[in-house]
Amino acid sequence: MDPSILIFLALMLGMMWFISSRGKKQQAAARQKLEEALVPGTWVMTIGGFLGKIVDIDGDVITLESPSGVETIWNRTAIREAKEPPYASADEDEGEIDGVVVPDDAGALGGTPTAIDGTGTTGTGGLPPADRGPDGDRENPRP
Repeated sequence: MDPSILIFLALMLGMMWFISSRGKKQQAAARQKLEEALVPGTWVMTIGGFLGKIVDIDGDVITLESPSGVETIWNRTAIREAKEPPYASADEDEGEIDGVVVPDDAGALGGTPTAIDGTGTTGTGGLPPADRGPDGDRENPRP
């Protein structure tokens, strides 16, 4: 057997071992960081996507409280990461998104409501009654 092939195989095995051990070290470091963050009062996300605040920890059982106040029990391995809920902060202006004010109701938009045909009538929006056809005649009612 050619010695260059043996050297190549040894290098490949060494590289595979190095990459494998490095990945395991990174996973262990991430898990250690998560374990340090698991204290009462911390917001976490489970592997199912549930966001809750840690209320109590008893061994491998963690009690999470939802934003509505409901407490649920989870296994420690079901916790994916420590993560704040994606709520708007209290100091943000309510109804404002990127500097654009969004009104709470349509009345704040101003203007006069107009029908589709532009007549200005509001009742049925300028549309014919349901028992009449699109042209308003009773001969061709709507299906």
